[in-house]
Amino acid sequence: MNSLKNIFTGKTPLNFDADNISGSEVVINNENFYKISNVSSMRPFFMSIVSPYNHWLFISSNGALSAGRKDKDNALFPYYTDDKITESHEITGSKTILHVVDGDSSKLWEPFKVQNLSPYKISRNIYKNLRGTKVIFEEINYDLGLTYSYAWNTCDKYGFVRKSELINNEDKVVEVRIIDGIQNILPWGVEAYTQNSTSNLVDAYKRSELETDAGIGIYAMSAILVDKAEPSEALKSNIVWSLGLEDSKKLLSSMQLNDFRRIGIVNEELDIKAEKGAYFLNKS
Repeated sequence: MNSLKNIFTGKTPLNFDADNISGSEVVINNENFYKISNVSSMRPFFMSIVSPYNHWLFISSNGALSAGRKDKDNALFPYYTDDKITESHEITGSKTILHVVDGDSSKLWEPFKVQNLSPYKISRNIYKNLRGTKVIFEEINYDLGLTYSYAWNTCDKYGFVRKSELINNEDKVVEVRIIDGIQNILPWGVEAYTQNSTSNLVDAYKRSELETDAGIGIYAMSAILVDKAEPSEALKSNIVWSLGLEDSKKLLSSMQLNDFRRIGIVNEELDIKAEKGAYFLNKS
């Protein structure tokens, strides 16, 4: 029996090329980093990001993460074991979807999606600074001539900072529609045991609201879960806000991602109940 050489989904050939893995030290913005090239050719591995403050962050090489402040009961993303975190990369942490538009058609690109399903020639690299306080994920799309990257680090005043960047590598104008952000954001007041044992019930009590003037996403519980016949209001919340992409639409959930994949258009979300929290920017 001969091995299969060309694999298609419909009429689209899939890219299964495994590139050589290598490591090197590089300098980015006058800061030393260790770079792993073609990291997607490796099995996923786990990393920690250190902080001089009270942040903790554990992240898989596929982008899924858990993070919070002080302890596991003050998590911004769910605190699970490393295998569950790695398996949650499609629903937790960073998510980016792009349409590279040509007239009334487009080429759909989702950086850091499972590489075996990519129709493009791509390479993925990870950079971690030598102090261990910052990590950068980079995907180069050679077919589209674009490079997308995002970085995680911490700040005592503002909490966790995610910075993303899209670079045009060619000398031509490219029209892009983009959704970029984070998903599976926890509201304040969800302890690790509660999330692990009753996560579906926790989802039912979630409420995400948008403060439209400042573009702030507010993530809170409608009430704190207690096993008593008494009121238990949730008087605190987690918040997410952004700089850049002015006049962008804001999404507070992942519910419209498939609509964006299909038609490239979404509606801004102002108040979402009983869904996992998210914070996405949409710009054309």
